[in-house]
Amino acid sequence: MIEEKTTPKSWASMLRISKSHIQTYLICPRKFYFQYVTGQEPEFIPPSMVFGKVLHATVAFFYRALKQQGSRPELSSLIDDFRAAWKNETAGRNVAFTESTSKGSFEGLGIALLKGFYEGVRPRRIEAVEYPFCVPIYDPDIGGELDFKLVGVIDLIESDDEGNLIISELKTASKRMADSQGEDQLDGLVYAYALDELGFRTTENRTLIRYDVLVKTKVTGFQQVYFNKEPGDYRRLGRWIKDVLEAINRGAFYPNFGWACKQCPFRKVCWSL
Repeated sequence: MIEEKTTPKSWASMLRISKSHIQTYLICPRKFYFQYVTGQEPEFIPPSMVFGKVLHATVAFFYRALKQQGSRPELSSLIDDFRAAWKNETAGRNVAFTESTSKGSFEGLGIALLKGFYEGVRPRRIEAVEYPFCVPIYDPDIGGELDFKLVGVIDLIESDDEGNLIISELKTASKRMADSQGEDQLDGLVYAYALDELGFRTTENRTLIRYDVLVKTKVTGFQQVYFNKEPGDYRRLGRWIKDVLEAINRGAFYPNFGWACKQCPFRKVCWSL
């Protein structure tokens, strides 16, 4: 049984950085500035952000029910939970649906993805659902802890028949993910490092990661991609985080014009500068 070592409440008074912070800065430093430094009011809410949040909450509902009851909840209850959460998260909010999308089309896609998940997933022993962590980050140059802590929440931790731990992260994708793509994703690296720091490993020095991918193709699909992380990867993460923190400290909040601009909720204020 994995006991929680920290809770989000305990993060409030500390210097901290999360996977979302790092990812946002790497996509666009100026977006990071508006979102996390100035607290700029977003011009709209991207539907993909709300959609992802609701899907994660519904899958967490599935695993919690399974852990508590010892059996799968009915698919109908999963869909009911999704519909209720989707309605609640979109009601009265400025969600920017486009001409080709709508609240209803996203709801239909979500139901189709959940059906694929329900049919395809083969749960193992559930150790923890939405597991919060707070771990130190080490200076890759001189050693010792940095002032910032790395915080976040792991979607799911399972174990197999031999007691080996597996980190599972839910993702959505527009096409099937190649096995090699998993190696380059920031999520798995951050979560494997966190569990390693807490002393929970799959083997002596490796942690097994699994991406549960909801594939948003015309015929929706579900796939699982496995890969390992080890100490060499964690040193690379430490360098990555230190470089990002130093850039933030220097005030390097330049715009990165490109694919992310189209759905950026700070586009108007950014382009007005």
